[in-house]
Amino acid sequence: VRLKHAWERYGGLIFFACGVVALGILAKGGWEYLNVQKELGIQKEFSECTTPDSFLNFAAKHPGHALAGVAEETVADNYFTSGRYADALKAYSSAITDLPEGPVRSHAKLGQAMALDLTGKSTEAEAGFRQIMDDTTQLKTIRCEAGYHIAGIAVAAGRGTEIPKIAEELMKIDSSSPFAERTFMLRPPVVAPVASPGGLTVPLIAAPAKP
Repeated sequence: VRLKHAWERYGGLIFFACGVVALGILAKGGWEYLNVQKELGIQKEFSECTTPDSFLNFAAKHPGHALAGVAEETVADNYFTSGRYADALKAYSSAITDLPEGPVRSHAKLGQAMALDLTGKSTEAEAGFRQIMDDTTQLKTIRCEAGYHIAGIAVAAGRGTEIPKIAEELMKIDSSSPFAERTFMLRPPVVAPVASPGGLTVPLIAAPAKP
């Protein structure tokens, strides 16, 4: 009897509450459906991009989206291979902002540092490479390539004596990396004094290792 009276008294409220919950579920499902459709539309737009301008327009239309970052990196790679390093630097920097953490973003960071070096900003480039090399969350291949570029900057700046230390660091990261081996080859030639026929000592420069 009590249950009957309670139902008669509160049944309407229960139906209302159930209706609110049902509407909430339907709304959530509808929102998720719309998001899925929107994402599919964005992916379709991206797949239709074929030129640098179309990729840039896509990125401008969808700022913050991961595919916008991929589009910007695609353009940056194109600029880089075409020798347009200043444009590549700008595009790589934009890509880094939009891309989530992962190998693609790491590639953009590497490209950014390389573009900095090729636009005369070697100090900033070296700092960028060093950040990548010291980041244990990055892929070993990426870290070793960054270290190799650090070594190249050091040689160009007349700091060849730093090469053995850099090479040792790379060997610790990945002893099988070709970049570690190539870094060893950048080491300065060994100068050793030898006696000349007249009794004087002259430097002997060892030939560099063949790649």
